[in-house]
Amino acid sequence: MKIASESDIGLCRNENQDMVVCEIIDESDGSALIIVCDGMGGENHGKYASTVASEVVRSKFIAGYDRAFASKSLKNLLVSTVTVANSVIFNTSHAEPEKSGMGSTCVAAFIDAKTDTVHIVNVGDSRAYLCRGDSLEQITRDHSFVQLLMDQGKITEEETVNHPKKNMLIRAVGVDREIEVDYFETELQGARLLICTDGLHGCCTDEEIKKVLSDSDVETAAKKLVDMALEKGGPDNITLAVAENS
Repeated sequence: MKIASESDIGLCRNENQDMVVCEIIDESDGSALIIVCDGMGGENHGKYASTVASEVVRSKFIAGYDRAFASKSLKNLLVSTVTVANSVIFNTSHAEPEKSGMGSTCVAAFIDAKTDTVHIVNVGDSRAYLCRGDSLEQITRDHSFVQLLMDQGKITEEETVNHPKKNMLIRAVGVDREIEVDYFETELQGARLLICTDGLHGCCTDEEIKKVLSDSDVETAAKKLVDMALEKGGPDNITLAVAENS
């Protein structure tokens, strides 16, 4: 398993409210867990939310993981970790009024090396992509207002770029008492997995991202992707992880 991650504050923010976790879960085959979170909230509460989300998902997954798990059990475990994280953040925001409204995106991916399969859960607008050969496929679906408008046929993808509500989420970890978590499962088959916050996909095109992922090893690709976002102004925190089951 080859994994590289990067996190940069960008050029326009005072604090990095993103979090990334990459951890080998099973030393015998290299199976790994990758978590990327993008916090939101005033003061440093976005940082608090993303930190709690990533730590809870990590700890609950490790505590519940069994290498004999089949797909359904892995799905249930991953979804439950995000559900618990949601409850922790939601309860904290209501117990401490100054933290009201805080939340976080979350993409968590478990790469099962023995089956060459990746299991992904997501909430918010951080994304998971697969780059295979000359194609880049977005696996997750944004839980954002502009995605909703696109689904309804009210705006085009091009119109989302400058939409006044392009950063508005309709689903995030910790905002509501109950949470709906999306789940995806796909075979890797030599593909590279990219998980990133909108600090990357919000200012770099799929074509640009694909070119970097296709032309470099995982560590170089991770660094080049951050550099590319910075060259485009670095308007947000930039956090990502690149992995391949080699």
